[in-house]
Amino acid sequence: MPDCLNCHETISKEASFCLHCGAKVVKNRITLKRILSEVVETIFGWDNKYLFTARSLVVRPHIVLEEYTKGVRKKYVHPFTYLIIGATLVLFSFTLFLDNFMEHLQAFSEKMKDFYGGNQLKNTQKVKGEIIEYFNITTLILIPVYSLFTYFIYRKTYNYAEHLVFNSYIQGTSFIFIFIFFYISLLTHPLVYSITTFITFFLYLYSFGKLFKLDLGTSILKFFLFIVMFTAFIIILLALLFAIAFLISYLNN
Repeated sequence: MPDCLNCHETISKEASFCLHCGAKVVKNRITLKRILSEVVETIFGWDNKYLFTARSLVVRPHIVLEEYTKGVRKKYVHPFTYLIIGATLVLFSFTLFLDNFMEHLQAFSEKMKDFYGGNQLKNTQKVKGEIIEYFNITTLILIPVYSLFTYFIYRKTYNYAEHLVFNSYIQGTSFIFIFIFFYISLLTHPLVYSITTFITFFLYLYSFGKLFKLDLGTSILKFFLFIVMFTAFIIILLALLFAIAFLISYLNN
């Protein structure tokens, strides 16, 4: 009866996993083939927790949100880990290919010169590039704000911390679609990327609508209230930043 090399508990010779700590019993030497096989299995395996969580959040998001709050944790990736993985995929893609996307966008914009002036066209491209480049970082920062709004709008039975979980899962799933459609837009048309905005809206409508068992009309009304609250927040935030910048400039003079 050998001992587990991880927790040192006694295990049977036939065991594939330690019953005490769950560690896999490794009986073969490390080879390059085995290393590559384990990497592929970990990242792309059908039983991969990240892929399982992502699939579940696309097909039945309300079930994932409800189960996680009730204590079903082991089969799902932690919501904040899930969010960070999605954001990392997107930010990595933007870091590598944002310039290509902007060139693609510029080529399309050149065809629209009849509708835009030269300087206006240039400014429009710059704004679009900045929005795309910083959107995901901003989204991560705004998760607590989103959660505060959904907590007040969909308050029934769930507390603020649980709404943080909901928003992390939904935003993490939206990052996956952003990641996919960003590459599709590189290969096809830059406007394809705009679809991700509607997908994010749908994820919120569908997830919260199903979770709180709302009819379509009520779900749309509550989501519209969410948009109004967020827009008001942005306006107030920009006004405060402008006031602070003006005050600093005034004091320096």
